[in-house]
Amino acid sequence: MPAFTNSQDVIQFMIEFFDDYLKKLKSAGSPQEQIRIFQELDMLQFGAEEQILNGQKIKDNPDYQKAKEIVFDFLDWVHKTRNIDIVDVSHKDKFFNELQGGRTLLIAQLIQNIKEMPIELQEYFLMNIFRTTYELNFKNMELILHEVFIKKEKIKDYYDLSDFKNEFADYLRFNEILDYFKNDIRNPIAHENWFVKNGRLWTKNKAEEKKRDFMEISKEIYTIFFFRVAVVTYLMSHYKDFAKSIKIKPEEIKVKIENLEKKINELKQQYSS
Repeated sequence: MPAFTNSQDVIQFMIEFFDDYLKKLKSAGSPQEQIRIFQELDMLQFGAEEQILNGQKIKDNPDYQKAKEIVFDFLDWVHKTRNIDIVDVSHKDKFFNELQGGRTLLIAQLIQNIKEMPIELQEYFLMNIFRTTYELNFKNMELILHEVFIKKEKIKDYYDLSDFKNEFADYLRFNEILDYFKNDIRNPIAHENWFVKNGRLWTKNKAEEKKRDFMEISKEIYTIFFFRVAVVTYLMSHYKDFAKSIKIKPEEIKVKIENLEKKINELKQQYSS
């Protein structure tokens, strides 16, 4: 996967990839061969690990590797102990499924380019990158928790960190997961308890107002963004196994190809606009 420098690069890559993929489907000798092509799609080609931040590939950053190790361990544990297929849960949520790859790559692009923006825009984009990343991470966890609660027939309209603590307390490393969701910087920013005063960025956590340094906030963004990339990478790395478990009927192939053609046309419209 190329290292993207802007959103147009991402769209162009997807157009070329899906055009080639569509040609393979249409040239397949039988519906069974088309099903095999569907089931063997390598989603890791859309991963963000190869993207470059601060002159280094994400996958080569020690902090990313730390986040990836705990995320993979936790999601594997949820699969084994709660009998929940994380990829299936994510795939069923059509709204969130659309956000998995594209939004993550867009965030990577914004993080990379934020220092080139006018100073008056930097705080705004910094805070929105932070909040968007945090919300995507929390939504992933919420999807998992919601599925657990469905099995227990005690669905809630809203979940908070206490729900996660109560449900996953038996995971021995849960505090490591929780570290990505709450501290004196992440908590106020995620809830929009921040403001600019005298040209400086401040956060308010409970009753305490604190002046923040740009680099301090940037480090926090990298931390939660690495968690985001790790979750997306987990989902994409398990996609083949998930696809093979789906029973696709030969008569459904035509519809899938039509949907793929529509997606390509949507991307081409985005690219030209």
